[in-house]
Amino acid sequence: MRTHCSAAIDGAHEDDIWHTCWVPGKHQLASAGSDEVVKIWNAQTGEIEGTLKDGEYAITSLDIDAQGKQALTSSMDHKLRVWDISSTTTNSKPTLTIDAGAINGWKSRFLRSTGEDVEPLIASSTDRGVIKLWSARTGKQMRELNTSRPKFLYALATSPDGTKIACAGVGGHVYLFDVESGMMSCTFSGHSDNVRSVSFSADSKLLVTASDDKQIQLHDARYGNPAATFLGHYGWVLSAEMHPSGMYIASGSVDTKVKIWDVAQRSCAETHSQHSQAVWSVSWQRSSADVAVTRPMLASAGEDCSINLYDPLLA
Repeated sequence: MRTHCSAAIDGAHEDDIWHTCWVPGKHQLASAGSDEVVKIWNAQTGEIEGTLKDGEYAITSLDIDAQGKQALTSSMDHKLRVWDISSTTTNSKPTLTIDAGAINGWKSRFLRSTGEDVEPLIASSTDRGVIKLWSARTGKQMRELNTSRPKFLYALATSPDGTKIACAGVGGHVYLFDVESGMMSCTFSGHSDNVRSVSFSADSKLLVTASDDKQIQLHDARYGNPAATFLGHYGWVLSAEMHPSGMYIASGSVDTKVKIWDVAQRSCAETHSQHSQAVWSVSWQRSSADVAVTRPMLASAGEDCSINLYDPLLA
């Protein structure tokens, strides 16, 4: 696989960009960070198609549901907000606001429902090693998942099949929970420093983690086995995400580089150097249930307030 930086949106935000997330099945990219606003971009034109803002606090987390109809944000005012993005408008207001309490919603993710009769949930991470689960309909807290280690959880991910939740943070441990039982199914302790990012493969079988120890690790999420380690960044790795095919991993780092790793070869296939400061987010374009994305684009963003878009080159 080869990619090239096909577009750069300079000055995309007024301050650091911490998150990017694609609307499944569309050429729409959402971004957010310390300037308190979510922007939704047309990735083909580079134009803003909508903005979401309801407060004066930095946004610490951004997610979009599998249907591409709702966005979820966490902010430093301790609130989780759900937004209707099915018809994007500027300055639309949230459809649900959850007051999670002090540092009870640092990261938040939609949890994909496994059946029509199953309550749709939102997961959020805390600074005490606890994952809280909330009703996505009412905002009521439903239950908690406890790692038994009172550490700040910087990273949170829910599996595409809706059966697993992964979290990690201070100290380097990664925890995997079974949603149905609420039990911890396994832990990974391969990192020697704080973990900044966790993400699942499209088939929910693998988990990718990125850490201040400059490593990216790949884990078998079914059996709890380590699968691979990728080395090559010269600073904290802040974000890592697997390509929908499972063949590649993209990563972003404090060293300002975006790297693409070949999973089979266990090696770095490409390095991109367009960013001038730390890269906080990398994300691959995703398919939806109705629309297949055959050649996913990659997005990156960071402290230089810019968004870069990468197109796969045809063989």
